[in-house]
Amino acid sequence: MNYRVPQVTEGLPLHRAKLDALCHASVDDPHLAGMAIAGSFATGEADVYSDLDLKLTIRDEDYDSWLENRSALVAAGGRAVAAFSAEHVGLPDMLIVLYDDLVHVDFQPIRVSELAATVEDVPCFILWERDGALSNQLPGAPGPARTDLEWMEARMWTWAWYTHTKILRGELYEALDALQYMRGEVLFPLLAMRSGVRSSGLRRVESLAGELGPSFAVTVPTYNRAEMMRALERVMELYVALADPLLAAAGLERAEAARHTVLPALEAGLAWTPP
Repeated sequence: MNYRVPQVTEGLPLHRAKLDALCHASVDDPHLAGMAIAGSFATGEADVYSDLDLKLTIRDEDYDSWLENRSALVAAGGRAVAAFSAEHVGLPDMLIVLYDDLVHVDFQPIRVSELAATVEDVPCFILWERDGALSNQLPGAPGPARTDLEWMEARMWTWAWYTHTKILRGELYEALDALQYMRGEVLFPLLAMRSGVRSSGLRRVESLAGELGPSFAVTVPTYNRAEMMRALERVMELYVALADPLLAAAGLERAEAARHTVLPALEAGLAWTPP
């Protein structure tokens, strides 16, 4: 059976060789219904630092037996220097492998019956398949970023006040985590939406930030109360700058009561005292 690989691999010889070896080995496995690759290789944005995120589609009745014998496919990729299961991301059946050429491969097994639900909204490139097992279920090319603006607006101001209290109380590690959360779960998705691209977590944020790059840098403070307060203020300035035009375009209302309550406290910063 033939297979195909993403065009972006032409400039990545190590990744291409690894993918060729794994495709050759997998097409001969009767337990498999097909294999796809997700992430930056599916979107054409891969570089030398990218990992191979493989989605191995397995016949339902063969799933358990394939798991017991997957070491053969892993070995086909070369000499592994580390391999462990992915319980830390809620995927205990997925195997994360680092090879001696520093190419990192994720082997995620998926039952045929669960494929569509498992990779929903994840862009995938089909490497090979039997009888259309993958193409009938996988989503097409990535579309615009899907961001729930109303969900964010309903929560962001309360999160801002929560973070403010942590800074005031001196619980600075909690404040650092909260700032990171607001960047990752709100600001970066909004940035992607503004740019009309799919949100990919922290991937390529620098290229999307553009003129906002210096402002985003301020949102990453050191372990210092004054810096953290400035970071929180900048987080909310960025939120307003990014969210308000999108809320208006979507015909969604702003949380005016929450804004009018929280903004004066933020403006007071470290000098805030209870009313």
